[in-house]
Amino acid sequence: MIDTHCHLGEDYKEVLKRAFEIGVDHVINICIDVLDIERGLKIHREYPTVPAVAGIHPCHAHEVENGHFDLICGLASTKKIVAIGETGLDLHHSQKHLAIQKEYFKKHIELANDLDLPLSIHCRNAYQELIDFIEKNRVKKGILHCFAGSFEVARWALEKGFYLSFSGVVTFKNATQMQEIAASIPLERMLVETDAPWLPPEPFRGKTNEPAYIPYIIEKISRLQKKPRAEVEEKILKTSKELFGL
Repeated sequence: MIDTHCHLGEDYKEVLKRAFEIGVDHVINICIDVLDIERGLKIHREYPTVPAVAGIHPCHAHEVENGHFDLICGLASTKKIVAIGETGLDLHHSQKHLAIQKEYFKKHIELANDLDLPLSIHCRNAYQELIDFIEKNRVKKGILHCFAGSFEVARWALEKGFYLSFSGVVTFKNATQMQEIAASIPLERMLVETDAPWLPPEPFRGKTNEPAYIPYIIEKISRLQKKPRAEVEEKILKTSKELFGL
């Protein structure tokens, strides 16, 4: 199994041990600041199946550290990261900084396109703004991380060739629209993630999330798609490995 999007911290050894023990043997670690990147590269040296992804989160685009984006460019060009991100637009946490978000989003898109790398896209309360922006700035390989959009957004994303990544939110009892979308989209365009340490699935709501909880998301999707869990697990792992070049 694979967790395609999580944020590992200083307790990564214990977190990864629990993940490996239950069969989550690939974990993609998203690094959104310079300290994250340094730790992410260290983790990958220790654990080859835990590669890093680096980007500037839209909520922090207005306070970027000096040299941060240049560092991302260098790592991407030397193939030390497997994707770019997370990047995108956020009008929930950061309503005053949309212009600078778009500036860095475009830089990330161009970098990912130039190097033929997947782009991990964050979007919160800004799906129409995201669609408008991407229609003018083509993304070659896009992942809508932690997908929470409508059927219309899902159809648009699939038409663009994007992947939809589902988190533990899909297991929530009140996430009916998300569940309907997860039941209806092609399995080969689906990824799973924890976004740990946030958004733990049922029955762990209120606790710290971690990659070891991926099986709960896969089990929910298998029920929604009415397909054997082993088939869902195998296809998502195959898709993820191909996308990230693992």
